[in-house]
Amino acid sequence: MLYNAVTVTKMKIAEQTITDFLTDVASSKPAPGGGAVAAVTGALAASLVEMVCNLTLGRKNYEEVEDQVRDIQIRVSEIKSLLMDAADADTEAFGKVMEAYKTDDKDKIKAALFWSTEIPEKVAGWSEEVRQLALEIAEIGNKSAKSDAMSAEYLATSALEAAQENIEINKKSLAALKQD
Repeated sequence: MLYNAVTVTKMKIAEQTITDFLTDVASSKPAPGGGAVAAVTGALAASLVEMVCNLTLGRKNYEEVEDQVRDIQIRVSEIKSLLMDAADADTEAFGKVMEAYKTDDKDKIKAALFWSTEIPEKVAGWSEEVRQLALEIAEIGNKSAKSDAMSAEYLATSALEAAQENIEINKKSLAALKQD
């Protein structure tokens, strides 16, 4: 769900065009923001890994790694879906944080901040897994697509680091509430 300061739109990020998503991110609305972008970046990395798998499967000279490549392909496809769901969940969680702050109810704020920390933690974990799978497919996959695998590794690293930034800021906000 996409949030702005006043209303909620029920269009999933995966259902938007790339241009619409970029416009949403560039707008003056606070969400979708860094957390959603981290998740989408991880999903892009996963897509590149999946592409390299597809360019490897059924190709001459790669028969001996076909089972391993198929396993990578299946897992990275699952992670891609999880990351796209996380992009929406992160946007929704931020909306709940904004709503909670309007109430001045510390328990509601803590619960919302806790949830908004859980999502980027998952994104970080999945992005690290995509990063590892990118390195693996770079080694065993179609050599003509190695630059795509390495691009996936760089994107996954960026997604991981962006998710960690969101974790840090939310944990700092939680710690500040506990001191009050």
